[in-house]
Amino acid sequence: MDKVLFVIDMQEIYAGRGRNTAKYNYDCERLIDAVNERINEYKPEEVFYFKSIAKGLGGLLGSMPKDGTHEAKFVERLKIVGKNIYERSKPDVMALDEVVDFLGSRNVSQIEVVGVDIGCSIGQTVVTATNEYNMNVVYNSNCMVFPTPDKSLKIREKFKRNRVTLL
Repeated sequence: MDKVLFVIDMQEIYAGRGRNTAKYNYDCERLIDAVNERINEYKPEEVFYFKSIAKGLGGLLGSMPKDGTHEAKFVERLKIVGKNIYERSKPDVMALDEVVDFLGSRNVSQIEVVGVDIGCSIGQTVVTATNEYNMNVVYNSNCMVFPTPDKSLKIREKFKRNRVTLL
């Protein structure tokens, strides 16, 4: 296995029909369709799903959903394949030892990242993957949303500085 797909924060609170559309004003139906198309391009064992779950300050500030709630679930139409599903309370998914160990044991050299970037999850993951683990990272702008256009521009600039392939 040389490449994997990271599907980040495709949860009801961020991309579901009941989300706060004033805060998260983007076309979720288009996003879900685009992410599902990318999932179809990978084998089930190559797809990794990541959920934000509140622990500590994330729960107190209301920035992440609490475990077991409707808001914490994946959006209804998201295609779930395989068993690589991880929960985290920190933005950087590369902080999960089991993920890093799996990627190293399978000689993964490329990560494609798709999903929702609310709290810098994607940005931090990409920087860690490129700088600390020397991975090639593909950023697929058709399969990504940000809460504001300004954040989208900032993250693209950050990615360019970190050797990320932009699609």
